[in-house]
Amino acid sequence: MATNEQVPRLALLIDADNISFKYLPIILSEVPKHGIATYRRIYGDFTDPQAAGWRSQLLDNSIVPVQQFSNVKSHKPGEQAGKNATDSTLIIDAMDILYAGKVDGFVIVSSDSDFTRLAQRLRESNMLVVGMGRNQTSISFRRACTTFVNIEYLSKAGDGSHEKGYQGVRGDVSDEGIATTLTLKDVENVVAGIVLSNDGKGTETLLAEVGEGLHNKFPDFDVRTFGYTKLSNMIGDMKRFELVEEGNVHRVSFADTGNLRSQVVSFMRAKLEEALGGTMQVGSLAQAVYDEFPNFKVKDLGYAQFNKFADSVKGIRVHGAKRQQVSLIK
Repeated sequence: MATNEQVPRLALLIDADNISFKYLPIILSEVPKHGIATYRRIYGDFTDPQAAGWRSQLLDNSIVPVQQFSNVKSHKPGEQAGKNATDSTLIIDAMDILYAGKVDGFVIVSSDSDFTRLAQRLRESNMLVVGMGRNQTSISFRRACTTFVNIEYLSKAGDGSHEKGYQGVRGDVSDEGIATTLTLKDVENVVAGIVLSNDGKGTETLLAEVGEGLHNKFPDFDVRTFGYTKLSNMIGDMKRFELVEEGNVHRVSFADTGNLRSQVVSFMRAKLEEALGGTMQVGSLAQAVYDEFPNFKVKDLGYAQFNKFADSVKGIRVHGAKRQQVSLIK
């Protein structure tokens, strides 16, 4: 491990009103992956019976409690009195720590979207911002962080309830109705964009570059939420890509693109020969191709649209109003 001078110094700030004490082991095991927590503070009303679980954990784990009584008594059913006061105290402390200039980043443990602006402000000051929260955490807070860790997924993975190969579906929602997950398709599209861009420049794509690109696009991206422990294993399982390992270097490329292109071209010609007059609508031919070859993407070949690809094939031409028809050249 690097020396302390080389490891980012972090301020670990926990919102006890918003996170259960049962996640503390996960939180403390994740922090060292990002740096050393020189500040370890937790905020909440520890006189509340609901905070009893936290009280038993703080001394053993050297976490400083910041007591915040409710400034205003809430009379609304189900509303936790003092929540806003706790949030405000955490934010004020975060800014004090920022201005003291003794840390390189912050770990904000909360599922509360109210900390979105704080995360944005800290990043504007070139701070590393690691967010940790549950499945219900809003997209706005996730994307405001440099990196977001879903502690609920890690908890499920730890007890074996999270199976390898979990696909995730954008639009999955929590009980609060908040979208929570990325899909493998989201991930594949970003990887394909990186590989395609490098192919256009004549450069190879390294796995490290793919990982950096994914985290830049999706701060809440974590291979563990898909049931993997390594990005290389995840990419290797995607049929769309080929992963080549040479020593400690991993290279990512499109899988067998040349052979797949030949198969697609042969299929297109066969479909056109079956069609009346050797002509079809571009959309119909494209749909037939995608149904037959689910892994085929024209973007992987450097084309933005299917009709551009079809027009590049020898013996096939795209024509008609708005170039919506495709025919064999006889």
